[in-house]
Amino acid sequence: MKEKFKKLFILLLSISSLSSCNGQASERKVKQDNDMKNLTLIFSVSGGTRAHIISINSENELSYKIGSFYVRDSLNESKIKYNNDYKEIRKKLSDNEAEKIRNYYLNKSSLLFNDTKVVKDSWEYYLYIDGEKIAFGRKFNFDNFPLELKEFINYILDITGRLYDIPGMS
Repeated sequence: MKEKFKKLFILLLSISSLSSCNGQASERKVKQDNDMKNLTLIFSVSGGTRAHIISINSENELSYKIGSFYVRDSLNESKIKYNNDYKEIRKKLSDNEAEKIRNYYLNKSSLLFNDTKVVKDSWEYYLYIDGEKIAFGRKFNFDNFPLELKEFINYILDITGRLYDIPGMS
């Protein structure tokens, strides 16, 4: 009888340990999903030859630079050529700013967009999260963007502050 009780106790202890490990793994996964992602918003002339490049890293730091880039479905930092004639602007986000950004991208499906309406001479928006292109759209078609995407773009531009005046983007 004692032997059966001992085996049952060991079995229950093992199950308890496994569920505890699963719980910790789930908590880690939820925490990881809630961690700040690397986010890049690019606002450029058609083709990316001149662009405002706004990046927010996992440390809640915003960086704003002027440059050019090669348009792709995934963002390759080495393909961005920064223009040193414009001083980089860096800013540490407040907890409230970081939380608001996090709330937007946690519902990533509301940000998905690929503008198919072609227009001439329109600025273009590109949104990348952890290097993956989430959204693309043209400024002339901004009214057709999903509401959450428009709000998100406007919020990022707002916390960035005044953008540089660059040729071809008047």
